[in-house]
Order: sequence, then C-alpha cells, then structure tokens
Amino acid sequence: MIDNEKTSVNYLFDSFPGDIIPNRYENLLIQVQEILDGLGIIDKVCINTDLLELAVIDYFEDIARLKDFQGIDRANVDKIYSYGAFWFLRRKPIQIIAPSFPLAHLHINEKVCVAITVPKMLAEMGISAKGEQRRIEDFLDLLHYNFKYRTYTQQSLELMMEAFFCGCGCFALKE
Repeated sequence: MIDNEKTSVNYLFDSFPGDIIPNRYENLLIQVQEILDGLGIIDKVCINTDLLELAVIDYFEDIARLKDFQGIDRANVDKIYSYGAFWFLRRKPIQIIAPSFPLAHLHINEKVCVAITVPKMLAEMGISAKGEQRRIEDFLDLLHYNFKYRTYTQQSLELMMEAFFCGCGCFALKE
C-alpha cells in the first residue's frame, strides 16, 4: 500500500522547509527569462511555468530520496547541478511559439540548460572562461550536442560534472 503522505509533494516542504522550493523555482524562472532575453528570442517562446514547476518538484523529490537513502543532510554540488539539469531537460519548459524561429535556437531547452549550468560549474571552481576560451567553447558545444542527441541520466550527468571538477582541480595543482 502506498503511503498517502508520499503521494503528494507536501512531504517535500518538510524535507526542504521555508522558501527553499519556491525560491529555487523563482530563481530558475528568472535565469531562464534572462537567457532568453539575452538571445533576443523571449517573444518567440513561451515558458510553460507548470512544466518548470514540475522540473523543480522532480528535482527536489530526487534529492529528498537521495538524502534519505544515503543518510546525508546535504547533497553535493555535483548532484545538485546534475539532477537540476536532468529534470529541466526532461520537462522541457521552454516552448517555441513563433512560426519562424531561428534554427540556431531550435533546441532551446538544451541551450538554456547549458547556459545555466556551465557558469555555475565554472564559478564553483573559481575559473574565468577568459583564460581557456577555446577549450570552454568546445566543452559547451559537446555538452549541448549531448543534451540534444545522446542518452543521459542524472547519474551520468553527475559523473560528467565530477570529472569536470576533478579535471579543473588537477589543472590547478599543476600551476
């Protein structure tokens, strides 16, 4: 028999008290709007706030399960970024509404996910994209390509992020 409390998302507000969940949603919405505005296509798309909300709820459900299963109080940054990216991509909250849409932005959810995630990863490692511009661009292109055409899971994204952080750490040790 299914526990009635677990059939609703209300239990998440016990696991993540206060405004943690609403703040994550609001921050994500603002980030998405800023990126779309920066690309000059905000009037050509619609942000489906119901799907964005589901992506945030799915993320917090995964993190709650993970914390419960592993008996931890806080998820590491790899999990935070990978699970957030996974559910954003799975729900695809950005929808094209313009009849003529730039082909360069056809996979807009994937592009926005890269634009949200990678700067956070760089900031986490204290890296400026200016020093290794070509290498960063190659990484962005490969990540965008994988989001568009490859199969991935929360765990494979977590592995990618851990490898990125490890590589950055090893590079810093060489200096």
